[in-house]
Amino acid sequence: MHSEKSKFNMIEQQIRTWNVLNESVLDLFRKYDRKLFVPSKYQGLAFADLEIPINASASMLAPKVEAKIIDSLELNKKMKALHIGTGSGFFAALLASHVKELYTVDIDSEFIAHAQQLLKKNKLNNVKYIVSNGFNGYYQEAPYDLIVFTASHVKEPPGLREQLNIDGQLFIFEGDQSLQHAKVIKRLSDSEYSAQTMFEASIPQLIESWEPNKFLF
Repeated sequence: MHSEKSKFNMIEQQIRTWNVLNESVLDLFRKYDRKLFVPSKYQGLAFADLEIPINASASMLAPKVEAKIIDSLELNKKMKALHIGTGSGFFAALLASHVKELYTVDIDSEFIAHAQQLLKKNKLNNVKYIVSNGFNGYYQEAPYDLIVFTASHVKEPPGLREQLNIDGQLFIFEGDQSLQHAKVIKRLSDSEYSAQTMFEASIPQLIESWEPNKFLF
């Protein structure tokens, strides 16, 4: 009962107050239980308005930021999507429920294995799991209709937007460690793009690694 009250407060007092009013987005936070994705020692903070550490260098984003990302995108069930920064797997679950096919990438194999277990438990079977450095995207499976980063870059890496289909969207946090701009970049043609700043946030930067790619089905 306490969890349901905490979940209700998260939606009403955190997410709605960040001007996320789309019921289909709010329903995702009702459907998927964040507590399942949170490390055991932080269970009491699962619905709190903060980033939750999942290891020494990575954190779950605050719920309102996760919701704002989803709300900033034009999603549909025909999309092939790439998600960089699997982490706890919670955001991957939100995204997988709105697209046809999701590739989720993380440099940490333990994150990937844990996310795979949790998403399958939630009957999300449209996800492919990749252990890789996703700093520059994942060109091996390109092009995509959607690319989403849930960690920040100082500047958009070269070659990233070129992995989009025409009409595809790239969501990226761009800026220094203190503050980033959340941007949606759309591919209009082979050589034309539009860019729109959606909101500001302060989130962890993406960790780079040069480990070999591992593709897990």
